[in-house]
Amino acid sequence: MKRTTSGDSDHNQLRLRLESEKASALFLGLPTSTYQGGMRAIGVVIESLLKCSGFHDRGRSNCSDYRLEQNDVYLPDLPRGFDGYTILHLSDLHADGLVDGGEGIIRIVEATPCDLAVLTGDFSYKEADVYYEPCLESLAPIIRTISARDGIFGVLGNHDLLEMVPALERMGVQMLLNDAAQLQRGTSEIMLAGVDDPHSYECHDLRKALSAVGPDQFAILLSHSPEIAAEASRCGVDFYLCGHTHGGQVCLPGGIALFANASCNRQFVSGRWRCGDMQGYTSRGTGFSCAAARFFCPPEITLHTLHSGSLPAELCKIADEHGDRWRNIAGHAVFA
Repeated sequence: MKRTTSGDSDHNQLRLRLESEKASALFLGLPTSTYQGGMRAIGVVIESLLKCSGFHDRGRSNCSDYRLEQNDVYLPDLPRGFDGYTILHLSDLHADGLVDGGEGIIRIVEATPCDLAVLTGDFSYKEADVYYEPCLESLAPIIRTISARDGIFGVLGNHDLLEMVPALERMGVQMLLNDAAQLQRGTSEIMLAGVDDPHSYECHDLRKALSAVGPDQFAILLSHSPEIAAEASRCGVDFYLCGHTHGGQVCLPGGIALFANASCNRQFVSGRWRCGDMQGYTSRGTGFSCAAARFFCPPEITLHTLHSGSLPAELCKIADEHGDRWRNIAGHAVFA
């Protein structure tokens, strides 16, 4: 694979300034936004309710009930050389907060070799925490376990700091900060682009990330959040991978999310979806945040298998019959 662009000093300066402002606000106990303050309050309320109701331990144990989700993706414009290509997708690890120290993740990942591994942000548990060494220490054994033929790529989330990037790259994660890389299979090639966090820092630059993508090239985009899906679709992205929402984390039976934690349409909160001609997938996340609890929304590790061509007729029929209402027991859309 080949990296197509280099770091942007203007982006770095902006990111660092916003991180400093956010850290100062958090140190003073101020919400970094009305929305973020509300989510933090919701986390406190949920923790209190679970302790009072006796469900706290169950919610906590659910946080390590990791599921390997197999997602077959049919992409008409996928180059034939990438037919059957596998992508291991981890998101929202919040590694320094994992209740089992990541042991369950390691067991699944080491048994799941792939062509490519992608990490869609929120490596850290605490937001804007300058003491991120515990996060890196927890991440290291997970990353060492990944076996990916074309390497590991990642993007930053709203819990992450730019200062973490050098350490992540030394671990073997190639970070895409409004950047892109080229992947090849024989004479076939696809572009893998990644943007900085579009949710909190809003340091994403989609046009820069896609600047090296030709008009006829197949493009996969890594973004921490689904919030720029419409823009990505207009820019010609073929497949969009993200997380951030945790699928709701604490849901009603059937996986109905109470809180989306993102400014986006409900269909983008979990599982596979479509925006225009672009297909996408939002991970329920591998870790947790705000409250150490999950209900009707198990943490996931996803293996996407890319197929060149259209969805088989028998699956099209099922999708048409159920539309966007068909959901599996984990609560994420199987067809959208």
